[in-house]
Amino acid sequence: MANDTIIVLPGEIIVYILEDKRLSLADILHFSLACKSLYKIVNESNKLWKTTFFKRWPLLKEIYETKKLEHRIINWKEEVKVSVTSRTKLLCYLFSMSSKHHRKQDLTNSEFKDLDALFCPKEGSHPLAYYFLSDELDSLIKHPATTSDNDIIINSFSNLTHRYYGLKIIRYLKQTHLKDEWQKFISLPLKQQTLERGATFVAQWCQPEKNVSYHAISSILDNIAEQTKEFLRKQHPGHSIFSVPNERFNFWKNNIIDDNQWNVTETRQITDALCEVLFVKLKFYGNSKMYYWLEKSFIDQVLETGSGIPTTLAIVFESIARRLGVHCEPCNNYLILSFILLDITTGPGFEDTESFYIDVFNHGHFVTKESCPRVGGLSRCPIEKYNVHEAATAIEVVTRIANNLEVAARQHIQINDRTARLRSVLEFRCLIQPDANIILQLGRIYISQFMDLTELVKTLENMQQNLELISKGQANVILQTFQTLQRCQKNLQPEEEVKLKRRVPSVKYAIGLIMTHRIHGYFCVITGWDPRCMASTEWMNEMNVDELDQGANQPFYNILLDDGSCHYVAQENLVLSPNSQGINHHAIGRYFYKFSGAHYIPNEEKAKEYPEDERFCNELLVTYMQNRMAYNTT
Repeated sequence: MANDTIIVLPGEIIVYILEDKRLSLADILHFSLACKSLYKIVNESNKLWKTTFFKRWPLLKEIYETKKLEHRIINWKEEVKVSVTSRTKLLCYLFSMSSKHHRKQDLTNSEFKDLDALFCPKEGSHPLAYYFLSDELDSLIKHPATTSDNDIIINSFSNLTHRYYGLKIIRYLKQTHLKDEWQKFISLPLKQQTLERGATFVAQWCQPEKNVSYHAISSILDNIAEQTKEFLRKQHPGHSIFSVPNERFNFWKNNIIDDNQWNVTETRQITDALCEVLFVKLKFYGNSKMYYWLEKSFIDQVLETGSGIPTTLAIVFESIARRLGVHCEPCNNYLILSFILLDITTGPGFEDTESFYIDVFNHGHFVTKESCPRVGGLSRCPIEKYNVHEAATAIEVVTRIANNLEVAARQHIQINDRTARLRSVLEFRCLIQPDANIILQLGRIYISQFMDLTELVKTLENMQQNLELISKGQANVILQTFQTLQRCQKNLQPEEEVKLKRRVPSVKYAIGLIMTHRIHGYFCVITGWDPRCMASTEWMNEMNVDELDQGANQPFYNILLDDGSCHYVAQENLVLSPNSQGINHHAIGRYFYKFSGAHYIPNEEKAKEYPEDERFCNELLVTYMQNRMAYNTT
């Protein structure tokens, strides 16, 4: 009888209990199957399903609110079903990727086209399916050891191979979505194309593995603006800003304003307060030593660390100042990297007032034409002729950030996944400002990675249709590039079938083993081997292979290094590492699904290619550990 007590409770009480945050979606489903009465209560409560939906996927609440779907009549049980179904299909797609693509160094967008049906409304998917899938992938990346409510194994992201391909899926997913978002952005009236939105787009495109939210970025900027107002209140409690209604602040937040809203004195009081809060209290600063670190160009990371390049610091400053009714303009010349202009000449009744320039890279110092330091050894003031230039638009500023990102992506200080980063930046540049030279650079990357060129060829064909908009010289470059890519496309050979590698006595090591280079001392992991050197004669001459003790007639190993590079190394230069540790290489999951603590375990595809290696690897490690223990004992 006691077991039936809950049935006699009013349905509202049962729903209230089930809304407890400790109960999962699976708990509620199991509860509803206890009897017909409970099944009816659970399935007829739209309120319960709504609570359960956002309890299970809390990040989606922001999406429903910003998309203004929160107050629409929604069948939340159906919403849960669609979300679960979409995620299940995504995981099935993910699990199949290694068997399809393990021979490919990288994947082009055209190879993900069959994924479009899962998230593109034009293909018949749910309007918010993109957010369901990106939320699932974001969660898996952050929390790899959880399980889902629909019994699909979500801890697959502890599987290195699934994680490797999951990152490729999320890159395609988010960048495909962002292409549509970019078209919407550039279609907005110029007054609504704010710098912070453009900068957020850059951060989202270049960091697909992160959940970069404009709402979160905007909230941080709002908070700094509020801190500035509080500081201003203490210094100047009678300032006119404190009589402005909230509706006006909201307008300034979302629109580029034409004029300062204050007189010269009050404008300077606001900018002084902003500099105090931003550069003194919150310690934002320009970092010249890390100028070409990618992170310094991403507004989310600048707001998190307080360190940035002049462009991103200028965007932060302008975005906060605009929220406070101060009109700022980025200079439309090379000074975009050094200054932003506080144009207070348009303030009411102050037509002859001098403009001030803020050096955001050096703690927000104010300068004028008279006090401006000579920058970079220039004999003339670099802002002397500012007024002959138009203010830079958000699209122009984004283009300059992209240019800086390309330089940063080519730096040698960040080798790991450098080619993928450069590819992503070039594809971004191609999106915002298509150019034959950029496409040619992309083509070289695609060819080096044996990637499909179809998408680049299509881009060139579209550019050819608008040749009247392009100079004759540039048209010739486009045509030459198109012809080059066509020839390369024809020369791409179909993938070879996997050839099994049978072990021979001369091969001492196996795939998955952690090794140390005898000469250079770096750590690495073996991903493949040949019984003898199979490189070209030119490569062997360049690497002085004939000077090795055993020359080319010894096993050579493909290895991944901890710095993100890969090499082809002679057996005589490798030795088992005494301190096994994981290798930080972006492609590790292409070959292995797990790190055992002593070695990497090959995934199904790699194990098929080297069918005898796993057993040999285990036996070798046992012998090695026994010998070490015997040595330590003696």
